[in-house]
Amino acid sequence: MLTIVAVLVAVVGVLCVLNTVLTLGMARRLRTQNELLANPSGFMPGNHLPPVMRVAGERTSAFSTTTVDGAPVDETFFDETSTLVGAFSIGCSACEERFPEFLQFAAAFPGGRERVLALVIGAQGTEEKAELLKPVATVVVEDTYGGPLCTSLGTKAYPALGIIEPGGVVRASGTLIQDVAIALEKV
Repeated sequence: MLTIVAVLVAVVGVLCVLNTVLTLGMARRLRTQNELLANPSGFMPGNHLPPVMRVAGERTSAFSTTTVDGAPVDETFFDETSTLVGAFSIGCSACEERFPEFLQFAAAFPGGRERVLALVIGAQGTEEKAELLKPVATVVVEDTYGGPLCTSLGTKAYPALGIIEPGGVVRASGTLIQDVAIALEKV
C-alpha cells in the first residue's frame, strides 16, 4: 500500500512539473504574439523575418516583359544606375498600407520614373494601382505570381521593396521604405 501511494505521489509530482513547463512555454508564446500584434510591421529586434525578395549581394535573373505602356523591359533596365523596385499584390493589406509611402518615396527618387520599376500582381483590379504608379514609375503588371519580373526579383512576400545596383545586384531589400532608404544614406 505504501509503494502505491509513493508511486502516485511521484506521478502527481511529474505531472505538476510538466504542467509548469507547459504553462511557462505558453506564456512566452503569448507574449511574443502580443508583441507581433502591437507592431504591424512585424519587425522586432532579434526577429529575423524571411526575405521578401532577393537579399543584398544577390543578383536578379534575366527577364523580359512589357510595361503597361506597351514598352519592352528586361534586365538591362538595371544597367545604368541605382533603381528602386517595388512589388505589390492586389488584395494585400500590407501593400495597401505602404503604397502611399512608396508613391511619395518614388516621386523623390533620383532619376525619376526611369529609375523606378514597380510591379503590380493580380488577375483583377490592377488598373487603378498601375495608373497611380505611372507618374512615378515604369509599371509592369503580371496576372499571376511567378511571372518574369516577379521571378527575376525573387519576390516571396508583399510588399517587396529593393534598391538594385547596375548589373542587377541587390543593394537592399525589405518590406518597409526604411529598409531601402537606409541603403541610400550609406552612399
